[in-house]
Amino acid sequence: MKILIVDDHALVRRGMGHVVRECFAEATVVEAGSAEEALVAMGSQEIDVALVDVRMPDRDGLELLHQMRETWPNVPVIMLTSFDHADYVRRALAEGAAGYMLKDATPEDLEQAIKVARSGGGNVLSPKVIQNLFEEMEGHGRGEDGEGPRPGGLTQRETDILALLAEGRSNRDISRALFLSEKTVKAHLAAIFRKLGVTNRTQAAMAAVSMGIGPAARSLGRAAGMDVGNSS
Repeated sequence: MKILIVDDHALVRRGMGHVVRECFAEATVVEAGSAEEALVAMGSQEIDVALVDVRMPDRDGLELLHQMRETWPNVPVIMLTSFDHADYVRRALAEGAAGYMLKDATPEDLEQAIKVARSGGGNVLSPKVIQNLFEEMEGHGRGEDGEGPRPGGLTQRETDILALLAEGRSNRDISRALFLSEKTVKAHLAAIFRKLGVTNRTQAAMAAVSMGIGPAARSLGRAAGMDVGNSS
């Protein structure tokens, strides 16, 4: 497996490379210090996953993401950055990013994000990113009455699956955690999306936060002095 790390800071690239090799012993790390170097690397060898910074001096990381997705649509690109602005996140997801991770993520978080990206299991977002998206969404209001999404009659099993999805788990991980087949997980997810009125995993994760489900919601609750971890 070849993983491309695109960042204009050499120490950051080396540090990320070390983490990647710790998580995936078989991985080959390819470094690029600019968007142009990244495009050369992508064109000269087969890359399995690209980790791209958002802000770089020669070209915006989001512009690079756009070109990568146009030229190499089968290569998942995870934005790995210190910028958690909701606008950057929305643009990255709109351009087809496989995930949006912050540089303060743990090695385990990065390992999970890469695994999900390679499996095509959906978008993986850092909990703080989900919080920011939700807070912005809440600030703009949800509908005329300003209410957030309702539980929509989720069953306990659907709630359990939604909580794992909000953690960034892939369908395979969810099936293993709950001792279900992947086909059954997919069927439950289809029902969850329908009940919540969402169309993808990212929207479902944000809905989970607003309903008090998942790790990001628990973090928000602790910050506010409330226990929302058991909400269903």
